[in-house]
Amino acid sequence: MSAPALILVRHGRPAIDPDTPPTTWRLCPDGREAVARLAAQLVRYAPNAIASSPEPKALETAEIIAQALGLAVEVDSSLHEHKRPALAFGTEEAFRARIAQVFAEPTKTIAGGESVEQACERLAKALADHPARPLVAVTHGTVLSHYVARRLGLDALDLWRSLHTPDAFVLGADGALITRLN
Repeated sequence: MSAPALILVRHGRPAIDPDTPPTTWRLCPDGREAVARLAAQLVRYAPNAIASSPEPKALETAEIIAQALGLAVEVDSSLHEHKRPALAFGTEEAFRARIAQVFAEPTKTIAGGESVEQACERLAKALADHPARPLVAVTHGTVLSHYVARRLGLDALDLWRSLHTPDAFVLGADGALITRLN
C-alpha cells in the first residue's frame, strides 16, 4: 500500500432550500458537526494542503477541516460540481432520477452545462495542478463519484448512491483506495 496522496472529500450535509439554487446552499448544523468529526479522522494522514470548490457548502466543509489541520484553504473553481445549470433540484426522487440519467450517458452534455465525463476531466486536471501531497480536495457528489469510480473500476451511480455527507476517499500515490471515511 502506498502513502496517502489525495483525500477527496464530499462536502457536509447542506440545509436544503428548494427555493434557492443548490450552488448557494450552506451546511446545516448537523452537517457542520459531521465535518468536524471527519476532520478529526483526517489528522492522521497529515495533509499538506487543502483546496475547495467555491460553493458555500464545500467551502464551509473545507474551512472546518482546515482549522483542524492548521492549514489555509485554497479556493479552486475547477473543483465545483458537474455543471447542470438548467436542472432544478426539485423533489428528492426527481433529483435521483436525473442523476441516474447523467451516469447512464456520461458523455452527454446536460441542461446547458457539461457532461459528467467533462466534469471528471476538469476535476482530474485541477487535482493534477495542485502539487502538494497529501492534498485534501473538497468537492461534490456527482463529479467525485465519476472520478473515483473511473479510477477504481466501480459503478459511478452505485458509488453516488452510497455517498454520505460528508464522505472522504483516501487514495495512495498509486491511485489505489487506502480507506473511505464517513
